[in-house]
Amino acid sequence: MAHQARSNPVRTTAERAAAPAAAGLAVGARPRGRPPVISNERLLAVAREVFLEQGFRATASEVALRAGIAEGTIFHRFKSKDELFRAAMQFDPDRGIAFVESLPDGAGSGDVRTTLVEFAKQFLELCRVAVPVMMMSWSNPECELRTDEKGEHYRRVVGAIRTFFEKEAELGRLRAKDPELLARMLLASLHHYCMSELLEGDVGRLSGACFVESVVDVILEACKAAPTGTR
Repeated sequence: MAHQARSNPVRTTAERAAAPAAAGLAVGARPRGRPPVISNERLLAVAREVFLEQGFRATASEVALRAGIAEGTIFHRFKSKDELFRAAMQFDPDRGIAFVESLPDGAGSGDVRTTLVEFAKQFLELCRVAVPVMMMSWSNPECELRTDEKGEHYRRVVGAIRTFFEKEAELGRLRAKDPELLARMLLASLHHYCMSELLEGDVGRLSGACFVESVVDVILEACKAAPTGTR
């Protein structure tokens, strides 16, 4: 699906500093009396704002201060900062991998191009969340996801897409000489587009949907898709 512009709710430093003063509080102080009640939805929204501004190195105390709650409130709901980070960024690596590993199940059914385009569009949406999360977590040595686990996840993603191309080649619907190369071409292209969005903000004339369709067409041309009607 095409990437839609998202509003940026992040306040400026001056606005954040002025907020407590406007409420009659000293900067850095929390209201006295009963602890404020905050919903999980609001807490995660604040945490996401802080992490996007400061990266994974932002502390739970900084999130608590922004939310106007005690730091202990956070750890009553999330066992660690890493868990808070993932929940705030709405990223579940296991669900993402499960989605990718379902791709080979679609081999042999429907149109190859349609299957790949729909997969790539959804994978690009996943990348838009996963890439900034991974970039932030990789920069932090305390991240709970170890390097060997990250490598294993990536190998599984490559393997699932490779298996799709292998199955389509076995069925005679593609003439793929190197399924792994095709898988890595697709992954690299989608990753590059996502990184371009992060670094440039605007990827010129190419919308996400247009880019995906063009990449799939190039890949299918490269592996010389069998003519329509071939089994």
